[in-house]
Amino acid sequence: ERISGFREWRVLTRQARRILFSDKKNLLVSLIFPVCAALITVWIAGENMFVHYEGTKSACFVLVSAAIWCGLFNSIQIVVRERANIKRDYTAGLRLRCYTASRAELQFFLCLIQSALLTGAFLGVEKKFGNTLPDQGLILESTLLECYISIFLLMLAADATGLFVSCLVRKAETANVLAPYILIVQLIFSGILFPMKDQAETVSYAMLSRWGMEALGSTCCLNDLPLKIQATVPT
Repeated sequence: ERISGFREWRVLTRQARRILFSDKKNLLVSLIFPVCAALITVWIAGENMFVHYEGTKSACFVLVSAAIWCGLFNSIQIVVRERANIKRDYTAGLRLRCYTASRAELQFFLCLIQSALLTGAFLGVEKKFGNTLPDQGLILESTLLECYISIFLLMLAADATGLFVSCLVRKAETANVLAPYILIVQLIFSGILFPMKDQAETVSYAMLSRWGMEALGSTCCLNDLPLKIQATVPT
């Protein structure tokens, strides 16, 4: 007798959890990377974060790039690595929707933790340099919470993108090759490195990086900050 979809999803979730914790090296890298990205943000751009426009924009760009890379790294090998087992189990009655839901659920909680670690950059900037976020967010009372939610949604979207790519490719090596190219395209069309015009601007609306930058920039009141030249050149 075939088990119910709910029970199958629970079994597959336990299986995904065992696979995740059995590969301690990758799990450790997944947790260390956002910490390193947050520390680098504080070190390189923290002094000018929330002080002037250029410094805050650069710091937000680093955080957006790190969030996208975290999401891609989390999931881009999940399906392709288990491809042979999935095909075998599918012939035995595996529900693909249950499999996908079990992997997506685990990635959801992993992104929650990674986003919290990456958002620590804002606390690090405040502790080291005394630069603080605006008193109130665009939507929420807590600016820090609003930044965390933005980073989490960005990372989760990148994770879903990685999961989609993992479903398309047939070899893990191909997934590894594609990951940096996806990130590069995201960064180019973010609208930060280069001005977007005509068709390029249309393409940029499909990029996660653009919406991530707009979300963090809005929360951090980026357009209200003075330019660097205004802070360095006496009036």
